[in-house]
This record gives sequence, C-alpha cells and structure tokens, in this order.
Amino acid sequence: MSLIPKKKRGRPRKLETMDTLAVRIPDDLVEKIDNYCDRLHADLPGLNISRADAIRQLITVGLREEERRL
Repeated sequence: MSLIPKKKRGRPRKLETMDTLAVRIPDDLVEKIDNYCDRLHADLPGLNISRADAIRQLITVGLREEERRL
C-alpha cells in the first residue's frame, strides 16, 4: 500500500458553470471576431485563444460598457 497521495488527472473543475448559447451571426461580424482573435494571438503569443474565448471577452467588455453608459 502506497502512502503517496494520487494525483488527479485531467483538467481541474471550473469554479463556475457555463451554459451553451447558439446564435446566428452574419459573415461580416464573424470576420471581425476572427480578426479580433488574430490580434489577441499576436498580442499574447503562446496563449491558445479560441474564437469562443474571444467572443466571451467581447461580450464581457460590451456589457460592462453598456452598464456604465446606462
């Protein structure tokens, strides 16, 4: 019997849960989102930033700005 504690494998559990939201986005807006994602890759080399990560960031910033405006 080993006294060494076993390490848990896999990705650690996230502190918050996420819901899935499907939306239809026009091609020109998808292109702008992809350009933003490309800029993030250039500004933060070595980080793996997905389109979903970029969209979450844009929504977060947009909502924060709208809350300030209202």
